[in-house]
Amino acid sequence: MKISISNGAAFDALGIDGGMKAIRDAGFDGIDFGLDTFFSWQYAHDESFILDEARIRALIDPLKEAMNKYGLTVEQMHSSHAFAARKPLETEVLRRCVHRCIELCEELNCSKLVVHPIYDSSARYASMSIEQEQAENMAFFSSLIPMLKKHHVTCCLENVFRVDFGTKKLYAGAFCDMNEACACIDALNALAGEKCFGVCLDTGHLCLTGGDFCFAAEKLGDRLVLLHVHDNLGYNDDHTAPFTGVVNWNRFIKGLRSIGYRGNINMETGGFVRKFPAELATDAMRILAATADYFRSKVLAEE
Repeated sequence: MKISISNGAAFDALGIDGGMKAIRDAGFDGIDFGLDTFFSWQYAHDESFILDEARIRALIDPLKEAMNKYGLTVEQMHSSHAFAARKPLETEVLRRCVHRCIELCEELNCSKLVVHPIYDSSARYASMSIEQEQAENMAFFSSLIPMLKKHHVTCCLENVFRVDFGTKKLYAGAFCDMNEACACIDALNALAGEKCFGVCLDTGHLCLTGGDFCFAAEKLGDRLVLLHVHDNLGYNDDHTAPFTGVVNWNRFIKGLRSIGYRGNINMETGGFVRKFPAELATDAMRILAATADYFRSKVLAEE
């Protein structure tokens, strides 16, 4: 069981080489490589960023060099966001982007790719019904099966939330209902004839939408493949350090223990690291590595 951290804040503060060194010095085994951290949200469905080989090589080649230099691995990779992919053109652009991410996973020796499910992020002006969202997700993700098999990658769908942009309140989004999540994953894997799909359970998103981690983990069972671990105060997606918000971490530990989880524990805590000046980024990440190691020890501890 390895511990990892999402790369965005470290790379922003220290660059790729400096960020990887800081991650290694903090005590992590690897990273969650987020391609979505390298471009603005409005370009999430602009294929130019991911299909521009010069731009991609400017990221991937230094990353591979730093991985070898500091002995780190890409434990998981985060693809483009999918919440706006509701129109045929957007969906096709997203498909090409995710295909390229799958190829990059194999190049980076990474077997797991996180993709947000297709959903409407607006809780006020929803453009799709829940049934339409489910149908869109089945159609889109089933189309990835040949690529996933070819490159030996597991696609992990993440629980997400909706926002009422008028009141700023947050509500449950796709993959927040664990019964629906299980049904979707099982249907996709049945189509694939093997385990090509799983769930990346995000602790912060689960907290914001009123979920209980232990119940969610026990429902998912071995469908739970990856984690995004972070905390918040229950109002905003703060991505701060565990034990600085309101997430019940005893339930987190209990849930992972109950299903025998042995995947990596990934700290998606850029909001915490960004509170510190660049000179203290490594120290901030040491706190996060110690926390991840604490979780690991509790999950692996004998009864």
